[in-house]
Formats: sequence, structure tokens, C-alpha cells
Amino acid sequence: MALLILLTVLLIIIAIAKILKSNELVYKLKDIDADTVSPAEIKTNATGILVFGFVLFAMVISTFIGWEKYLLPPSGSVHGVEIDTLMMVTMVIIMIVFFITHALLFWFVFKYYYRKDRKALWYPHNNSLEIAWTVVPASVLILLITYGMSTWSNIMYPEYEDDAVVMEVVSEQFKWTARYSGEDQTLGYASFALYGKNPVGVATIYAMEDRLQECESKVISFSKDSAELETLLTNGWNRENDYDKVISSLKNYRSNVNRVKRMLLEAEKNPALFDAGEDDLVINSDSIYLPKGRQVILNIRSKDVIHSAYLPHFRAQMNAVPGLTTRFVFEPRLTNEEMFEVAKAEGKNFTGYILLCNKICGTSHYNMKLHIRVVEDKDYRKWLSAQTVFKEAYK
Repeated sequence: MALLILLTVLLIIIAIAKILKSNELVYKLKDIDADTVSPAEIKTNATGILVFGFVLFAMVISTFIGWEKYLLPPSGSVHGVEIDTLMMVTMVIIMIVFFITHALLFWFVFKYYYRKDRKALWYPHNNSLEIAWTVVPASVLILLITYGMSTWSNIMYPEYEDDAVVMEVVSEQFKWTARYSGEDQTLGYASFALYGKNPVGVATIYAMEDRLQECESKVISFSKDSAELETLLTNGWNRENDYDKVISSLKNYRSNVNRVKRMLLEAEKNPALFDAGEDDLVINSDSIYLPKGRQVILNIRSKDVIHSAYLPHFRAQMNAVPGLTTRFVFEPRLTNEEMFEVAKAEGKNFTGYILLCNKICGTSHYNMKLHIRVVEDKDYRKWLSAQTVFKEAYK
């Protein structure tokens, strides 16, 4: 059906083009200047502009009504309510200005179309009008910006609560791994130098010693491979690409050995920093739990390229940047079941809270997601107690 409609529209456009072309030929045969516009044509064009204005307004209104059901349901976070209010205020002001200015535009085109017996009034300048249409928009923009910055400040710089859930999500192509702090309410130190079987690089003494042993083993292995490839190259074998890859890996592992050794020396001076991660909980799953009514301090890291942690239902988004920890704080206000009922009552679609990557990061970017279940606090604590702490899970 869509294809038939498209073909019909194309045929109508082609037919109109042919008619206009034949009309030009008729003018040439009658020796009439086709560029001359008659008063009737001018009036027709002016009327057409007015009709187009009504059609445009009808399309805008019908779009708001028809597509409203595809918008997100109400915010699932406390701060998101403020964002939705800010968005609504901004849109109302924009649409009021849109309808007023465009109504005047279409009406003026219709009312003041060219007439032979009408003379235009020369009106080059008016200070009052200049001041009015400069001061009024500027004042409205200042108010909107002030309101927006105030909302932004409240959201981005909240006061941390004592019972806040401290956690992080670590991104990589193409998945998310979550980590929750243990009873100490502190996420342990983590480093990219410890990636491997340690998915988020939690730095504990035994994890660093294990990683050091692994890296030193790799150095020995790649050193042997590089020596063999160097011999082959000397004998005329075409193995330059393999040799370059091995040398690159050898350099990386040697650097990693030095990094881990420095971390072990630091652990001797400040053991508390590296003990904090022992009771952390690493959730290597496609779904996590969050408690309703408690603040969530969400730290965000990346293992490879730039990603973006996007939680549409919570009105939250923050880039995940390699080598940098970013942070967003929010408070869930509705469980999944409650949000489903609210969305259903408003005619909106809701299948569950979700964390998406909103930065194109590769071929499977579209499938990089983490499902979130918001539950009552007692259910959250029950789920959390069933998870295995890092110290036990790693060993």
C-alpha cells in the first residue's frame, strides 16, 4: 500500500510537470510572454499561501495528537519530572510564537498581495517596534535560560544521601558490565591494566598479583614469537605484518607489567585503597536491579571507545569516556510494575527500563543494552544479598 501511494504521488508530480511544460509551449505558439503574471494569478497565489497556512497548522496539530502515543511515558526518576516540566514550558512558548508569527506571515502575504491601484507605504524605521521585538524575545530567552540553568544545577550537583546506592557501569563493544559497592558504600579502585578475566579491572592485591603473572607470561610468549618471526624475516619470509602485531602486543604487555608493579608498590603504602574492592559485586549480566526511592550514584567508565550511557525513562545521559570516570545521580520513583500501569493509563508503550548506548560505537551498537528492574527497597536488598562479592567470585 505504501509503495502504491508513493508511485501515485510520483505520477501526479510527473503529470503536473508535463502539463506545465505543455502550457509553456502553448504560450510560445501564441507569442505570449510566459513570465508575465496576471492579476488573477497573483490573487490565486496569495489565496494558495493562505490555504497552505491552514494546512500547515492542521498538520502540526495532527502530528502532536497522532504521534503523542509514541513519546516516552512519564519520567521514572525524581529529577526527570523537572526535566519534563522544563521541556513542556519551552515547547509551549515555542509553539505560541510559532502559531502567532506564521499566522501573521500567511495573513500578510494574502492581505497585501500586489494590486495595480494600490501603493505601498514607505515605512523604513520605527524605534518603538525595534525595541519591542528585541527586548521581548531577549527577556523570554533570559528567563528560559535562567530556568534551564537552575534545573541543570539542581540535577547535576545534588546532595549525596547516606543510604545512596553507589555503583558503576563499564562499557565496551558491545555490552555493559555493572558493579555495586559492598557494605562499605565505596567502590574499590579499578584500572584498565587489570582487564582480562577481571571484567571491570577491580584492583585488589590478589587481582594485581594474578594479572602481573599473566602479563609476564605473555611477555615471555611474545618475546619467543618475535624472535622466531625475526629469523623468518631474515630468511626472506614475508611476515612483516605478523611481526608488527607481535611487537605491538609485546610492548603493551611490558608496559602493563610496569603499571601493575607500580600499583603493587602503591598498595604497600595505602592498602585501604585496594581493600575497598573486595566486597564489591560485579554483575556480568544483561539485567540489574535498582531500588525505588533511594538515590543512585552512577559512575560510568569505558574500556575501549567513547560510548554514551542513556537511560531514556530516567531522563539521564552521560558519555562514557576511556580513561575518565563520569557520574550521574538520580532517584527512581516508580517500579517497573507501577510505570507499566501509568504508561497504560496514558496510552503509552512501556516494556521496561533500559540502559542504551547513545553514541554510535560500531557494528553492534544497536544491540548494546542493559535491562533495569526497579523494585521496592526490600526486594532490592534481597537480590543484592544473593550476589557474590568480588573476593569470592574472582577466586
